[in-house]
Amino acid sequence: MGEMEWPSRRRMVAKAAAPAPREGAEIKPRDVKVDGRVARSQRTRAAVLDALIALIEEHQLRPSARMIAERSQVSTRSIFQHFPDLETLFAAAVQRESNRFGQFIRPIAADGPYDQRAGELIAQRFGLFEDSGAIYRAGILDRPFSPSLQFTFKVIEDAFRKQIEVAFKVELARWRSERREVVVRQVAAVTGFHTWWALRWIEKLDLDDARATMAAALDALIKSTKVTKRV
Repeated sequence: MGEMEWPSRRRMVAKAAAPAPREGAEIKPRDVKVDGRVARSQRTRAAVLDALIALIEEHQLRPSARMIAERSQVSTRSIFQHFPDLETLFAAAVQRESNRFGQFIRPIAADGPYDQRAGELIAQRFGLFEDSGAIYRAGILDRPFSPSLQFTFKVIEDAFRKQIEVAFKVELARWRSERREVVVRQVAAVTGFHTWWALRWIEKLDLDDARATMAAALDALIKSTKVTKRV
């Protein structure tokens, strides 16, 4: 037989959680067995997600079930029991990692010097993408097929744009709302993941040159004399 892989996408039925025992209730051996199974299930699930994330960080963007099983020391059968298809597994991995993304999207006060604000934005973007670029890319590639990933990345991208609106409120105030929205989206694009990926992985720029290039693109948009008048 060939290597087992995820079956075609199927609808998952959520199972109701067992009610917690009443205070003072006797804990029977069966309850202990149930708790043990739950703990083992959680450990198995975590091991599979850890293995997938490690493989993605090694730029194995579409690891097979066998590769994940070997890395996690979990059987392919157990993987299928927890994740009925590849979409579900990838979505779970990105969702778990996205909980760490928030530390790289911190508010930037609008009252500081422009160079300080711009430098902080660039530092945050590179902090996020250098730390989590591989899993971020894997999530983007799987995004068209996963409603949950679509929602997750929409939240992230909205947070990027809101951060830009606040950080450069003074500079953006030069334009009317329609033009201001365009500039915000332009800044989001040149400081976003795809620009970082092109600089670091396609053009192979070192960290300092890549940061300087992104900063120059940001300056060109925010300081451009072609759009200084209100339109």
